[in-house]
Amino acid sequence: MRFFILGFGFLRWLLGVSFAAADEAILAELEASFERDLIEAWYPRAVDREMGGYVTGFDFKWEPTEETDKFLVGQARHVWVLSQLAGYKGDASFAEQARHGVRFLIDVMWDAENGGFFEGVSQAGEPILEEGKSAYGMSFSIYALAAFYRETKDAEALAYAKRAFEWLDRHARDEQEGGYVDDLDLRGKWSRKRIYDSDTIAIGAKDYNSSIHLLECFTALYAVWPDDCLRTRLEQMLAILRDRFVQEPAYLHLIFDREWRKLSFRDEGRESVMRHRFVDHVSWGHDVETAFLMLEAAELLYGEPGERTSEVAKALVDHALATGWDAERGSLFEGGYYFGDCGEVEVIMPQKVWWIAAESLNATLLMSQLYPGEPKYRQAFEDQWAYIKRYLIDAEHGGWLATGRDSDPAAGSQAKASRWKASYHDGRAYLNCIEMLRESFPLTRH
Repeated sequence: MRFFILGFGFLRWLLGVSFAAADEAILAELEASFERDLIEAWYPRAVDREMGGYVTGFDFKWEPTEETDKFLVGQARHVWVLSQLAGYKGDASFAEQARHGVRFLIDVMWDAENGGFFEGVSQAGEPILEEGKSAYGMSFSIYALAAFYRETKDAEALAYAKRAFEWLDRHARDEQEGGYVDDLDLRGKWSRKRIYDSDTIAIGAKDYNSSIHLLECFTALYAVWPDDCLRTRLEQMLAILRDRFVQEPAYLHLIFDREWRKLSFRDEGRESVMRHRFVDHVSWGHDVETAFLMLEAAELLYGEPGERTSEVAKALVDHALATGWDAERGSLFEGGYYFGDCGEVEVIMPQKVWWIAAESLNATLLMSQLYPGEPKYRQAFEDQWAYIKRYLIDAEHGGWLATGRDSDPAAGSQAKASRWKASYHDGRAYLNCIEMLRESFPLTRH
């Protein structure tokens, strides 16, 4: 018996040494890639010193494109990333680059007449009025300004984060049914969803994409401004996402109407489902991203994730790996669908998208550290990183491709930056994974 105990102890020690060596190797790769494929690729190249804010479009060689209008989401995402880099690098130049974007948000994108941030402005800084406003865009402005304040203690940034939250809470929150409506006009009145299909989406609809980022920004703002109302809204959003949006067996339903009835085309047959797939599908990338965001919010609120939130977050990642993972090459597919009653998910959107790979990298490493007895998470993390290196990182021109080369033959010639592609998803994945491997990530301290 004594020999067995000693042998088992030696085995545990040996495995620990093996995992530590693997962690050190991957950590070194991530740190080098973060420097080369994100920091050096984007900054200061993306800073628009002539017109303000950040450049929207770059082609695959990092030459500016004709996409020059500036959108709130992309501008705010750059501020958030640069604020994080200021702390990560200990370099004041990144805080200065972030401040450049904060000034653009406040001086150009804030609507002085009606309040709230414009969804988009032209290169000359004129509001694109038809874009209106959105809870999704406003959430990223709050997220960015809170991050900048956390790094710099800039009082004006915090003041505008508060103003944005209060405007959003006053106009987008559904006091009767709960949750927040995404699409708003310039004055904050509810309007139809432009981002999806306006013919099928009723006014007052709620979607998970804006909802998860409201959870994200409320978490960031509450970390620097522990306001009682904000705490209540954060708790409400966590419960809504966890208990309403998450469906059996474990995925988020995309859109509900105001009274929380599902928008679904399942009963109309395959042709209708495929025609409306962008408003009704299983999105494995959003599922694993939401798992992380829920755990992050619960940790801030209660000091630990808690049993219920942990259970749902784990189930979301488990379902994604079981139904949306490419077992041959690695990474999650973009979208799937439950057709009929057979209980099987069919992949209907087979692209491998950069942001999904980034969120998968973050979520699988997080789960591997929270549940070290389940090796599937560590294997998925290592396979995901191998996929990113092989199919997404552009060794010739730098940066990440928008889609993986295995799923898109034209990936190498697509834009590196656009309205929807900036440095946020991959930047956060790098930062979080590096912190996890350094054993200093708040969510894994338990």
